[in-house]
Amino acid sequence: MFPVFVVSILCSSVPAEETESVVSDGTATAVRYVGEAWEAAESGLSAEGTGRILYSKKGLGAGDFHITARLTLERLEHTAATFVMDESHFGFDGKDKAPFIQGPLYGSGTEFLDDAKGVIQPGRAFTWEVIRKSGATQFLVDGKEIYRKEGWDGPVRAIGFRPWRNRITLESFVIEGTLIDPPSLPLVDLSQDSSRQVVIAEGTEEVYQGHPTTVLMPDSETIFAVWCVGHGGHAGPMARSDDGGRTWTRLDERLPAGFRDHWNCPSIYRMVDPKGQERLWVFSARPDMPRIVSEDGGKSWQEMAPLGNDYRCVMTFSSVIQLKDGSYLGMYHKGPDGKDRFPLKVLQTITKDGGVSWSKPEFVADVPGKAPCEPFVFRSPDGDELCCLMRENTHKGNSLMMFSQDEAKTWSEPVDTPWGLSGDRHMGVYIPDGRLVIAFRDQAPGSPTRGHFVAWVGTYDDIRKGRAGQCRIKLLHSNAGGDCGYPGMELLPDGTIVATTYVKYRPGPKKHSVVSTRFKMEEIDRMLAETAGD
Repeated sequence: MFPVFVVSILCSSVPAEETESVVSDGTATAVRYVGEAWEAAESGLSAEGTGRILYSKKGLGAGDFHITARLTLERLEHTAATFVMDESHFGFDGKDKAPFIQGPLYGSGTEFLDDAKGVIQPGRAFTWEVIRKSGATQFLVDGKEIYRKEGWDGPVRAIGFRPWRNRITLESFVIEGTLIDPPSLPLVDLSQDSSRQVVIAEGTEEVYQGHPTTVLMPDSETIFAVWCVGHGGHAGPMARSDDGGRTWTRLDERLPAGFRDHWNCPSIYRMVDPKGQERLWVFSARPDMPRIVSEDGGKSWQEMAPLGNDYRCVMTFSSVIQLKDGSYLGMYHKGPDGKDRFPLKVLQTITKDGGVSWSKPEFVADVPGKAPCEPFVFRSPDGDELCCLMRENTHKGNSLMMFSQDEAKTWSEPVDTPWGLSGDRHMGVYIPDGRLVIAFRDQAPGSPTRGHFVAWVGTYDDIRKGRAGQCRIKLLHSNAGGDCGYPGMELLPDGTIVATTYVKYRPGPKKHSVVSTRFKMEEIDRMLAETAGD
């Protein structure tokens, strides 16, 4: 247990190379926002609600620093209002009104600082300080230490405040130390253009539509979409579009009754066996990777036996790709006993008969201290290499990637992706000029669109050589924090990309909907050029 109060502090003023006043006298001077901007109020800069974070424009490099702010919390009701450093949160108001720590900086899980109860009072302004000197970091309220972190000297790329279910009013916010620019890429924002958006399944106050995947048929017009009801909930819904995703018809009543007993993030794939038989498969996670199949282009469906205990998983196939010999590679992840807990590992299995039977799964990615999951595998432009992008579920830094030059017989050691590709549940397409457009839930450290549905644009060579890429696109805005982004990505013959996800796309009481947005890269290129010319 850490001491709550100490008489001495490490340093009342850290010698700093630079000082940045982020908020001064209640006025934003050097801020960037995630979500809506904070409002000017009589006593300071104020905001409430999830999905709204005020960050400093600059980060802090390695070495000593001093962060100080003057702020007020409207209430203490387990609101999870926090001070944010990268992916870690120091919570001002947790369970039983106790401050808490959460995130990779502080270790795994959540720890409540019960000895510090009562230090912060609702409606009363207090001074917040974080002081790092010689690798020891103090967290202070009105000059009193409530937490100490030893042995941490790395950079902090994103520093800010998150009201969550509270209202924070910020009078001042200053950072001192070695100032650094957070990583970034040019950003095109399409998220507010409702003319691009098609709602496939509307959420209600009671129904949460979640986690879709899509498949485009060979006619390049028919798209199937499947999803679950509830977060990681039961399967059942399916829809078909015959016009490239502009309109949709629900197919739920045509599906086997047992499909509603399949659980967690159904995924749909088209496979052709060596005899030329096309099959559409929908796999789910539980129990033991259950599945349904259509052998007539989606007109009729039947339930098949689950793959079995060897395929017990957190998430079913998040990626299936055809290999050069005509077989298909399926990749997914699991935790101990198939449960969703650390350590997570990525597995692969191969089918040689179009999805009917699969080889015994084998582990291909196990990274000490990290949690690779939700793999997305695709080919290099010359077809000779496979790249696998993976969500990294500790969110301590960037996502992960690995490569195979022998058709998935062996894989390279996983390494960090470029910053702009850091996210959850990647899925992408090649456009005709050879660029990749890859969508995901943004988890890039310090990103202004963190938690929203975005796409990265760049080349395969950018990924292979760890380069930044060309740009990012904000596709849809999440009004529920970082709960969105399991995508389907389809490229139509006219160059339209149809990006589909689940998202709370409007404020208000309605839960998540399944929504697609449509765009062409020629539009994005034009917007980038216009921005560069400003």
